[in-house]
Amino acid sequence: LSLINEEQSCPRCFSKDVVVHGYFSTTINNSVIRAHKTYVRVEKKRYKCKCCGKTFCQSFPINMPHKQISRAVELCILDDLKEPVSYSYVARQYNVSLNTVVNLFDRLPRQPKLKLSECICIDEFHFSNRRNRHCCFPCVISNPFTSEIIDIIESRRYQYLWSYFVRLRSEGRFLVKYFVSDMNDTYRRIKKAFFNHAVHIVDHFHVMKMFTGAIQAIRIKIMKMQEEENREEYKFLKRHWRMFLKNRTDLRKLRKVNKLTGEVFDWELKIMQVLRRYPELYYAYEAKEEFYRFSKLKHSWDETKTMIQFFIQKFGHSESFVMQKIAHTMSNWFVEICNAYSVNTTGKNLTNAIAESNNNHIQTLIDVGYGYGVFERLRNRILYINRKP
Repeated sequence: LSLINEEQSCPRCFSKDVVVHGYFSTTINNSVIRAHKTYVRVEKKRYKCKCCGKTFCQSFPINMPHKQISRAVELCILDDLKEPVSYSYVARQYNVSLNTVVNLFDRLPRQPKLKLSECICIDEFHFSNRRNRHCCFPCVISNPFTSEIIDIIESRRYQYLWSYFVRLRSEGRFLVKYFVSDMNDTYRRIKKAFFNHAVHIVDHFHVMKMFTGAIQAIRIKIMKMQEEENREEYKFLKRHWRMFLKNRTDLRKLRKVNKLTGEVFDWELKIMQVLRRYPELYYAYEAKEEFYRFSKLKHSWDETKTMIQFFIQKFGHSESFVMQKIAHTMSNWFVEICNAYSVNTTGKNLTNAIAESNNNHIQTLIDVGYGYGVFERLRNRILYINRKP
C-alpha cells in the first residue's frame, strides 16, 4: 500500500505549514487468518513542520503507532485468549512472538472482583508461585448458582484471607447466607470472623471421602498382612481397588457376560465374597453404604442431627481405629455436617461441586500453559476466561 499525500497538521503546534521530509516503508503483520502468514507493506511519508521543526510520520489506522502488528490481529489474539490455550499456541497461530502475546494481555486492566452472592463456595488449588513460595495454594471464591468465580485470593492462609475479607464492606458480607467449604479449620475461623450470621456447610464430597479413605486404609493394611499362599487375593485387592469404593447399586450395573461360554461375572457377588473374609473391611464398606443411603434423602435439621449423633456413637464404639477417627471428625464438624444434609431455604443441595469444577478448569489451564510464574497474571487470565460473554 502507498498512502496518498493528504493535508497534515503538526501534532505539537497544530500548524498547517508542513512539508514532506522523506519517504519510508514499514511491514505490518496482518495474519488474521490462523496459521497463515499475511503481511502488509505500507509506504509512508515523513513530514516536517516549518514553524517548530517537529518531524512526524503519516498516520495509518490499521495499526497503533510503533507497533508491527495490526489492530485486527491484536483483537484476534485477545479473543483466542478467552479459551484455555497457552500463550505460545496463540503466538504460533498469528505468527508473533511469545512476549508480544504476553505483553498484549498484561496491558489489559486488572479483572475486577464480583459482589458476594447469597451462597459462596470457597476452595483452593495448587499453584507453583515463583515469587512467593509460601503461597502455593490460592483460594477461589465461587458462586454456586451462576458458576462464576467471584475472586481469587493469593493464598488460603489465614492472614491472607483475613486481610482480604477485612477490606470488604459489612453490607456485602451480610448478603452471604450460606458458606460452603471443605473441612479446613482456616475456613471455619474465617467464617466465624466475617460470616458469623451465615450457615456453614461442609461439602458432601469431603464427608464421603472419609469413608472411602477408611476403606482404602483398611484394604492396604490387609494387603500388607497377606501371605504368599494368598497371592491371588492380594492381586485382586490391589488391581480392583476402585470396585471397593463403588456403591452397591453401581456394582450391579457392571455385570459382564463371556460371549463364548455364557458365564456371567457379577462384580457385586465377587466384592461381597472378598469383604466377608475381612470383617473390618466389610464393616467400613457397610458403614459407607448406610451413610450414602442416608445422604440421598432430604431430612429436617432435627432428623439430621439425630442420625449424625447415631453415626458418631456407632463408629465411636467400633473396634476399628479408622472408624473411630471418622467419629471424631464428625463430632468435631457436627454442626456443619448437619447443615450439609438438612433442608435449606434455597431448596437445593449446596455443595462445593462448582468450586471443584472451577478448580479443574484452572488446573487444566495451568497444565496447558506448562505452569505460570506470576500469580497476578494467572488470576487475570482465569477471570478473563471465566467471565467471557
